[in-house]
Amino acid sequence: MDNTSYVALSRQMTLERQMSVVAGNIANMNTAGYKTEHLLFEQVLERAGKPGRVAFVQDVGLIRDLGPGALETTGNPLDLAINGEGYFTVETENGPRYTRSGHFSLNGEGAIVTSGGHPLLDAGGAAIQLPPEVGGISIARDGTISTNDGIVARIGLVRFADDTRLGREGDSLLVTDQVPEPVDAPDIAQGRLERSNVQPILEMTRMMETVRAFQNTQRLLETHHEMVRRVIEQAASG
Repeated sequence: MDNTSYVALSRQMTLERQMSVVAGNIANMNTAGYKTEHLLFEQVLERAGKPGRVAFVQDVGLIRDLGPGALETTGNPLDLAINGEGYFTVETENGPRYTRSGHFSLNGEGAIVTSGGHPLLDAGGAAIQLPPEVGGISIARDGTISTNDGIVARIGLVRFADDTRLGREGDSLLVTDQVPEPVDAPDIAQGRLERSNVQPILEMTRMMETVRAFQNTQRLLETHHEMVRRVIEQAASG
């Protein structure tokens, strides 16, 4: 295969991955706490005979837009939104995970859990357990949880040295091998949710641009292959 085909195919492969990222953003436009992702591209130079070098396109990672999403008032006392930096910590079967999605509820044992059933952890790393038949749940901005019986626990928000190293898992969870650090001045809003920061119009525009770029590259490949075919036929007939 010649260099033109290799370059065009590398472009199509990155465009296909770009389409998957854009589609994921659109699919999560209504997911609480979701952050928009974009592919990071770079030029890769390879030796290619007499021309010297040929430039290929390669995606080298994901960039996550950490800008805040709009806050929506829900009135649910266990809907929590983080103002500023930080992540909630929840316990899973694979260890602690982190999330900006604050849509919580009480399970049958009185634990505050995510929609996937993962318990929310307090500042000490223990699952938060509320007394039976609890009433009047109040959560202060610093994460202190109080009921009619008094203070029960305090939600611990954590932060990381490099947020770009947080990997995405299902159920709006994030994972990293970094050591979490406590947020010095947590700011939690009760009865509210942070919506995703996805901008649907921009993502739809990116999707259309990606489709057009893929189609243009395909036409380039087809034109190039047709030229090669004609050259071979002319050489064979001559």
